[in-house]
Amino acid sequence: MLFIELRVPVGVFDEPARRRLAEQLTGRRLLSAESGTAGADPGVIDLFDSLTHVVVREEEVWVAGETPHDRAQRPWCVVNVIVGMWGKEMSEHLISRITEELAQATGASEPQVVVNVISVPEGGYGLYGRVHRSADVLQLIEEAKTGSAAPVPYDMIVDPVCGATVPLADAVILERDGRTYGFCCPHCRGHYVKQLREAEAS
Repeated sequence: MLFIELRVPVGVFDEPARRRLAEQLTGRRLLSAESGTAGADPGVIDLFDSLTHVVVREEEVWVAGETPHDRAQRPWCVVNVIVGMWGKEMSEHLISRITEELAQATGASEPQVVVNVISVPEGGYGLYGRVHRSADVLQLIEEAKTGSAAPVPYDMIVDPVCGATVPLADAVILERDGRTYGFCCPHCRGHYVKQLREAEAS
């Protein structure tokens, strides 16, 4: 559900290097857990990875400020990430992970990277020939869940909608019938509440 466009100055990276850069920015790599932390549901990662596309483009003309790019210097990279939905909720994570992946790929401890996370408005995402709104995407996510065998640390909670494991301190909370539910974002919480209301009404 991501379209990732990496733009680099022409001639800085050969074709195998550009391919490696693209492989560093797959949905699986960007959305999987960092080392030592619990992560998202494996089935949901598979879904996101299957719907993520990465392109690397070389630019003939590149001027930063008033200075044309000099191949002797560290190259700038610009990454445009179009998020099917939830750009605001995902931006901090994506910016951090993309910068980390490009640092690893280029060998620079602080790569010169500009990341733009662009969210598609509700009703602006199409899949399989039809518009998919957030509820439709959340339904795909729920269907993709496989459950994780990894134990959940005491200070984390699993989102019952998307299967993401999130820090309890950052979770969007729902208290219901003496139970505490934690969600990765308000969209998942809203979807869960809507499902509960529909179940109660039937």
